[in-house]
Amino acid sequence: MHYIFIINGREDKAFIAEDVDRQIREFGPGLDYEIYKTRGVGDGTRFVKIFCDLHPNAQVCFVACGGSGTLNEVASGMVGSHGKQLGYLAYGSTNDFIKCFPDHDFSSLRKMLSGEVHPIDIIKVNDSYAINVINIGFDAVVSTIANQTIEDGNTDPESVKKAYNRGIFRAVLMARNNKIRIEADGERLNRNRMLLCTVANGRVCGGEFRCAPRAEVDDGWMEVCLIRPMFLLTFLKILPIYRSGRHLDTPWVMKRMHYKRARHVEVISNALIDVSLDGESFSSHTFNIEILPQEVNFILPSLITMKKRFEPIIDKCGEIIEYLMSSPDIPQDEALQFKIRLSIEEAVENVVRYAYEGGMGWIEVGTELDPEGVMLTILLRDAGVPFNPLEKADPDVTLSAEDRQIGGLGIFLCKQLMDHIEYKYEDGCNVLIMRKKLQ
Repeated sequence: MHYIFIINGREDKAFIAEDVDRQIREFGPGLDYEIYKTRGVGDGTRFVKIFCDLHPNAQVCFVACGGSGTLNEVASGMVGSHGKQLGYLAYGSTNDFIKCFPDHDFSSLRKMLSGEVHPIDIIKVNDSYAINVINIGFDAVVSTIANQTIEDGNTDPESVKKAYNRGIFRAVLMARNNKIRIEADGERLNRNRMLLCTVANGRVCGGEFRCAPRAEVDDGWMEVCLIRPMFLLTFLKILPIYRSGRHLDTPWVMKRMHYKRARHVEVISNALIDVSLDGESFSSHTFNIEILPQEVNFILPSLITMKKRFEPIIDKCGEIIEYLMSSPDIPQDEALQFKIRLSIEEAVENVVRYAYEGGMGWIEVGTELDPEGVMLTILLRDAGVPFNPLEKADPDVTLSAEDRQIGGLGIFLCKQLMDHIEYKYEDGCNVLIMRKKLQ
């Protein structure tokens, strides 16, 4: 199999290329691959489509390396090329589509290379495609306004969150009573007005909204959820229910919406409207939407060996440490166990002490072992205050304890004991990844 890694070529995304290169080097020789860096919006789709047209019989896996936009572009270019495969190394602030597969590791090249082919559906929208969710009305306005801010260069997680909050505020004022008609498999879902409508293949949009909690990406159906216009106070009451995905199980909310599974959806508006496809906005008066069953061969990476959430974490530091140390991924070698345990203790205690005021939040922890049994990965994820411990300067250990600045020894110790430590902030969570070579 020939692997083509497709990476966002923007300067602010250079860290993606660096991490992909690191993982390729750690994998070792023998991988047949090339790297393509995109040159702008839509270039990933263009490159993949041209490659598939020129090499119809080639055994190729296109690996989208980035966020939801990169995944969409690569998948869109693959439509019609049924012999190719789609891999995904997830970077970025959302990565909504892969939340349909919570126990699979989309951050590891080794896990992807040892994964299995899983055909998935694709949604066609006029002449474009969506792999995850289409937003119409309120959500589409939020996405359009947020993207305008993000495109101005504010791509750090906090700025992205502020951009979406700004979009929500603007949409509350101007997009709660949209003159748009929706028809699904010939059934008219509303008269002429609506608050919002999602047409979903995946389950999550906007990083946190579980708009289609019952969606399956391989069943040949789209989940259509239309919410009717309502007073602002009612909308604000429904919003957290909709965000958590409980709207389909809440009778008084269901009275204000229309939910249907469909294969074809038509969106009609007299005025020009924006519709969001996996976060990217497209404008038209009408949109013809249809499902393309099992159109793309998606690679599901290997499962995470162990994963567990502890909530609340107060007084559970020892329990969390013992859970991680009980992992079958950790060898019986006493010297290795000593180093791994010290690193886990420092990392877990840091979260328990500082992530949440009062310790009432949660932490999700897990371990992974690559197929060769060489690299152990330890993951810690929490929704506490955003904090990158790697940005703190290493303490000067040559100074006496009295002269040394307080703090910083814990993460410094982890750096000395582990082979690689990485921090990222995604989906509103701190993620700390520690790796240790076992051989």
